Amino acid sequence: MMCLFAVTSVANVNDVIDDISSCIKSANTKELSKYFSSTVSMTLLNDEGIYSRVQAEIILRDFFGRNTPTNVKISHRLDSNPNFRYVVLNLETSKDSFRVSYKLTNNDNTFQVTEFRIEPIY
Repeated sequence: MMCLFAVTSVANVNDVIDDISSCIKSANTKELSKYFSSTVSMTLLNDEGIYSRVQAEIILRDFFGRNTPTNVKISHRLDSNPNFRYVVLNLETSKDSFRVSYKLTNNDNTFQVTEFRIEPIY
């Protein structure tokens, strides 16, 4: 029984990572923001700060309005720790390519994004 729970738990975590990737690919900031903790440490290109969930969504909506996603590929995922996840994506947009990374922490058995970064790929 315990083993089944662990497998189910891991499967759900992978779904969260895939769901967030899908939100980024479709530029669905409203759905993406549901995965954010109440405050998010965000770095977007050269701007960084700690923002509320609503502020973070507005900032990302503006970013995706200027950079329409065309492809998202997970390049690295760290998901072996039960309380922490880290994901790196390659984001192709209509204009440029970006490296997106985010950290998820376990908060009452729910993984929430606590850090989110978008950096240009040179």
